[in-house]
Amino acid sequence: MSDRSGRSDHNYHSKPSCSSGRRQSASLHGNECMTNVESVVLTQRWTVSNFDSLLKLSQPGSCLRSTVFKDDAVPEACWQLCLYPGGKREENANNVSLFLKMSATSPSKEVVLKAEYRFYFLDDNDEPKFSNVNVGEFHAKPPKGGHSWGLRNIPTTKVQNSIRQDKSLVISCHIELIPDVSKVPCKRVPITPSLKLPTTAVPTSFVEREIRMFDNMEGTDMTILAGPVGGEREAFQVHTYKLRAHSDVFQMMLSHDNMREVRDKQIDINDFSPGAVRAMIEFIYSGGIRTEFDVYQATDVMQIAEKYQILALKSSCEQSLLDRLSVNNVLDCITQAEKFNTDVLYDACIDFSSSRLLKIVKINRKMSLVSNQSHITKSHLPGGPQSTSDHATACMEQLCQRDAHPSDRPASEDGQRQRRLSTH
Repeated sequence: MSDRSGRSDHNYHSKPSCSSGRRQSASLHGNECMTNVESVVLTQRWTVSNFDSLLKLSQPGSCLRSTVFKDDAVPEACWQLCLYPGGKREENANNVSLFLKMSATSPSKEVVLKAEYRFYFLDDNDEPKFSNVNVGEFHAKPPKGGHSWGLRNIPTTKVQNSIRQDKSLVISCHIELIPDVSKVPCKRVPITPSLKLPTTAVPTSFVEREIRMFDNMEGTDMTILAGPVGGEREAFQVHTYKLRAHSDVFQMMLSHDNMREVRDKQIDINDFSPGAVRAMIEFIYSGGIRTEFDVYQATDVMQIAEKYQILALKSSCEQSLLDRLSVNNVLDCITQAEKFNTDVLYDACIDFSSSRLLKIVKINRKMSLVSNQSHITKSHLPGGPQSTSDHATACMEQLCQRDAHPSDRPASEDGQRQRRLSTH
């Protein structure tokens, strides 16, 4: 449960509770990083025609070579297949020899690479009739600049079984290696915040029936009139028991016969838009948010959830904002997090902003410039009240300056941050 100030009791899944009752900052758990090492995979498909005759007539040492191939991720090395239909040497006669050669692209440069290489002889259906997998360390050093690994003695009978009907031999070579890991950067892993909301699986048909009751107004006994007085208003027919079951405020309001709402069977909500009221009612009936809305609409719904103490709706709105955090809306989100004491959203905004400060400030300065050109008011003059977005931008600029000059930080600031920014 939450207290009347609206402080929610949700938390990060993996976060322990703080002894002081305040949640730990997400930034304290932001020391996770990842080095993403990706393999480099090279392939070559090589077709050698009239191979049945080559197999019968080739002398040991007679070599066929494929074209040279390489990958831009490993520019210092190039590769080539070397095929000996009659064997590489006299002692390899009656066998076929197949090698993978690595050469340095610069004759004066020494290159050492460890790679897994696979040879396949493919039949007419491109299925492997012969395969071999090996791992070798290729060491090319000047002046020769090349190094080969492969198979000296592939039995002729196995190769004959791989020859296609058109008398050709199709060789497929796959190479996998790891580039220079010293050049692979390590990046910080951004926190993906989420709320821990206890849930129970409910059949879809149950929810659909609840919503149908609301849509069809079957058995309703209360009207909610939503929207500003004198403006666009909308009436919703609802069931009193549903309101009382899901809102402490409605429970107290509708449990006394002398209350005006009970006598008139009508609840006036003139401080919220009909859209926000509809979202609240749909949540009461379905247990979920059924309407798509932007940041401002989400905060409107969060505010009505705060007023009527529907904490699950407030948490759902907070999760919706968490899922859509961006450099364009993070200042609005942090302002709303401050307003409604939503700790998870606040911490997520701080963590999200920490690696994007300059971009966020730049975007919001540009937006402020456009706004100031069209609306110059006293509130923007020195000494005047400062808008919440201006205040959030100022806070981001302070964080930028602090990160740019870490030596200027007070010693007591290490390992902690101020939980709430001052409001104007």
